[in-house]
Amino acid sequence: MISFPVLPEAESPARFALLRAWLRWCDKSHDCNNHDAKSETALPTRLLYVGNPNPDVLSLYCPKENDKVKYIALSHCWGKLTKERKREFCTTNDNIKTRLNGFSFLILPKTFRDAVRVTRELGIQYLWIDSLCIIQWNQKDWKHEATRMEGVFASAYCTIAATSAVDSEAGFLKRNVSNECILAQAASGRQFYICADTDGSNNHVDIDDFNDHVEKAPLNTRAWVMQERVLSRRTIHFSDKQMYWECGEGVYCENLTRLESYFRKKFFMGDRRTMEFIHFLSEAYSKRHLTEDTDRCVAISGLEARIARARGCQSRYGIFQDFLHRNLLWQRSGHKKTKWIGYEPGIIPSWSWMAYDGGIQFMDIPFGEVDWNDKLRFNKEHKHALVTDIGVFWKCSMEKRDTRYAILDLSKGKRGWIQYDIEASGDLHTEWCVVVGRRNKKYYILVVRPTSVDGEYRRVGVGRIQSDYVVRQRLDVRVV
Repeated sequence: MISFPVLPEAESPARFALLRAWLRWCDKSHDCNNHDAKSETALPTRLLYVGNPNPDVLSLYCPKENDKVKYIALSHCWGKLTKERKREFCTTNDNIKTRLNGFSFLILPKTFRDAVRVTRELGIQYLWIDSLCIIQWNQKDWKHEATRMEGVFASAYCTIAATSAVDSEAGFLKRNVSNECILAQAASGRQFYICADTDGSNNHVDIDDFNDHVEKAPLNTRAWVMQERVLSRRTIHFSDKQMYWECGEGVYCENLTRLESYFRKKFFMGDRRTMEFIHFLSEAYSKRHLTEDTDRCVAISGLEARIARARGCQSRYGIFQDFLHRNLLWQRSGHKKTKWIGYEPGIIPSWSWMAYDGGIQFMDIPFGEVDWNDKLRFNKEHKHALVTDIGVFWKCSMEKRDTRYAILDLSKGKRGWIQYDIEASGDLHTEWCVVVGRRNKKYYILVVRPTSVDGEYRRVGVGRIQSDYVVRQRLDVRVV
């Protein structure tokens, strides 16, 4: 395999020439830039114009209807900046009008200046950066733009991921690795290089380690970044070791080697594969960090909408109609109890994992071997409710065992288990359950409790129990 023995200097012309070559090659050889990204919110409301003849002058631009604008999107981590510093460079109600006419490039933090530099080097005149293109501390504008995130990244010509930047001030073009190599010659006369790659502490590093350099980087622990990455057609990852190009055809390294993609984009090729992909995304997303817990239901909404549209099905709060029953059978991961997120009352239903903080995992259920409850469905009139029958537990009790409660028969034999999302009541006779599916005389269940409204229940846990120990009690109730 042919590759560079030594990486180009961090800001050398050769490095930017490689970026332009990647884009041209992908445009000509792949279909990454030709897929159907149409949506009602395809273009951002505002873009940053970086093509002014005076490089120190930037301005905001508002695309017009049917405008065909090629732009770059920046995926980055804000970091812990003071509010005073944010107000120096963010777009606000106070400066939005002047920014439409022009403002100084020099007020931007280093990460943004690097993004402008890369955009210009790629020959593109427009750039999208959240804090510049969304009016900050304006709740109405934020809510409006948050619903458009799907279009922002799906319609971008390319995404720049500031992978190495811990915050907006850090920048991402410099590298923390050096190459030392010697030219050697084999007995056959063939010449080759032997290289040693080290970081700033002279420790050996693996130059082609996408998992360590990108997947484990702080940027990719952020919840918002997941949908930014999945929705993007092509992404250039600027790690602190080297650049990586990622598109639907794989991952390519700055030293010209090719890696197998960790995040394949072709995932709608059958029910089982799609279901597994949805579970993978949901579990991974639930473990990522958010500055505001209440963004949990928003930071993946664009990706959720894209998947639902591709499937031709409804989705509500991370639960897809095509896989409704399997999607409902989630549980908290690890030993720590979850807690309710402080949404306004009635915003997120209890049956959605988005209502709670912390990581989740789905029950491991064989595909194609479960009889699902066809009475369980989304409520057409009440978006937050599921319609279903519920039952009561019969001739059994429960006993705390590790993170779960064992369901015991009258002879203390184990007949199932329950894992609570939050708190357990300690008395199985006060609980109700929804049968989600049945396999080999065992029920997969949601544990629910009544609210103050008659015929209305909320989820409190999940479990499995032998069918002999549940009796159907009420029909067509609502789980909210």
